[in-house]
Amino acid sequence: MMLKTKDLKKSYGKLAVLKGVDLAVKQGEIKGLIGMNGVGKTTLIECVCGVKETDGGSILIDGKDVSDKKARREVKKIIGYMPQSFGMFNDLTVEENLGYLAAVYDLSDDCISEVMARCGLTEQAKVVAAKLSGGYRQLLSLACAIIHKPRFMILDEPTGAMDPIFRKNFWEIVRDCRAEGATVLFITHFYEELDVCDTFACLADGKIVYDGQPPEIFGDRNKEVWSNLLKRISAGGGL
Repeated sequence: MMLKTKDLKKSYGKLAVLKGVDLAVKQGEIKGLIGMNGVGKTTLIECVCGVKETDGGSILIDGKDVSDKKARREVKKIIGYMPQSFGMFNDLTVEENLGYLAAVYDLSDDCISEVMARCGLTEQAKVVAAKLSGGYRQLLSLACAIIHKPRFMILDEPTGAMDPIFRKNFWEIVRDCRAEGATVLFITHFYEELDVCDTFACLADGKIVYDGQPPEIFGDRNKEVWSNLLKRISAGGGL
């Protein structure tokens, strides 16, 4: 099991956001995480990544309890985190941003050119990040997340700024990473992206209310309005 959370809790003041989240992600799978806006999806993965402290419960990543500081340091080396907003340097070029991370991870320069080629960024190598289109900024963010070839990729609404062609290319890259052994957990608001999942989970009212396989959505219900379906799952109505 790559990830297992048990009774995970997180509050902001008196506002309880995560109220006992039990979530499992198997080794080698692609798992989607859905839910209405504001239910705590980003908070959940930030807790998993160690960006935020939890208020209770446990997180095991690759069998290691991340409440232990030594285990947390080890686990961070296998995680590739792509935040919802671009998290690198806007005033550096594509190549410079990746070069910075290569230095952090003690990687060779070959890794920079390799990940730029993989993510379709070679021609943008000398472009300052602030001048990239939304789609290319997201691809740079992905490249930053995978330059060290992580075993666990965590992606927060990664394709929000992408047109359909960029989105298709993005998921081809992710599938290639999975084929090479990576496990993937991602947040999405696009129902069609559940087609890339092995399983998906729905977060509502601070807990996981559904966890299973997605194929039914693309059968008889493929004409149903996604927002209505999401509301029904969130209310505990299942598929």
